[in-house]
Amino acid sequence: MERFAERIGAGLFSTASGRGTVAEDHPLHCGVSGLYTVAPMDALWREADLVIALGSRLEETATFGWPEDAAQLPVIQVVLGEESLTMERPGDHVLGDAGRIVDGWAELLAGHRPADAWPARVRAARAALVRRAADRAEEAAKTVADGAVPVARVLAALDRAVPADRVLVQENGLQDMWSYFFPHWSLGSGGGSVVPSEQTPLGFGAAAAVGVRLAEPAGRPVVAVVGDGAFNLFRSELPTVADAGAAVLYVVLDNGGYGWLQSNLDRVSPAGSRFAFTRPRPTGTEGLTRAYGLGYRRVTDADELAGALAEGWRQVAAGTTTVVEVATALADMPPGMTASAGDFPEREGHQPDGAP
Repeated sequence: MERFAERIGAGLFSTASGRGTVAEDHPLHCGVSGLYTVAPMDALWREADLVIALGSRLEETATFGWPEDAAQLPVIQVVLGEESLTMERPGDHVLGDAGRIVDGWAELLAGHRPADAWPARVRAARAALVRRAADRAEEAAKTVADGAVPVARVLAALDRAVPADRVLVQENGLQDMWSYFFPHWSLGSGGGSVVPSEQTPLGFGAAAAVGVRLAEPAGRPVVAVVGDGAFNLFRSELPTVADAGAAVLYVVLDNGGYGWLQSNLDRVSPAGSRFAFTRPRPTGTEGLTRAYGLGYRRVTDADELAGALAEGWRQVAAGTTTVVEVATALADMPPGMTASAGDFPEREGHQPDGAP
């Protein structure tokens, strides 16, 4: 797919569940399509004249932010079966194996040289996204009070601490969404990714990480980034994790409970509401991990991150599941989000349907 993109001069996006299919360190890679595309990269969708969609059903999260007038953006959709076809936009449909189809197209286009303008535009947008990501991380850090750690710094430290062939298993939540946004988290050429997809109950990612660890070759790192609300629903299975010998590095982002629900409540309810989904209180995870012979560290200072994650990875590499619990702040919203709004976040410059 990378070679085909080079041959036609196309930018490369993946869906959230398709991460790991293309190398995210490729100069034409632009991040995750739809809900997880933020400025300045989102402008490419308004400027594009064609989408070639390989293996995607083009559900709403994948097409979020595309031009609302479907006629403006035709799609060539490649899927295995007709049950996955999407007819909302003009364009052609191809049934078959995406890899073989791309190989065939590349052969037909042998010797073709794309015009320089669009690949240059894609590379410029990618460079601008990297700069904007650094700015966003700095902005987010300013909202974090003492005793909490910016999530962007957690991801950066995790990237340095764990070998590049790791598989990241992701959750359903609020601040763990930071890892969906490229380049705050990048798979590089050898990394892997597992996301909940339609499996949206909290705790899916925490539990799925055990299956990923058992399925992957010995020695390949498996990391789960999990909110504390999701981890609390899973941690009754810690004895199973210990018994299975499935060594996973759990990075638990502790904002005091159910951050997505609390942020929705804050949006519609005045201060002083008698309801609350988050509270500053001990999680109790340390006692549970110690009881089952698992590793544990808690981080409340960004300067402690590197050491805690490095030690956590050493324990996992030696065969022991380890939980690194990191205190985070509810105000530390993922990139491009202004607030949570029901099932979808409010985005910079874009409001979900029905939002004021």
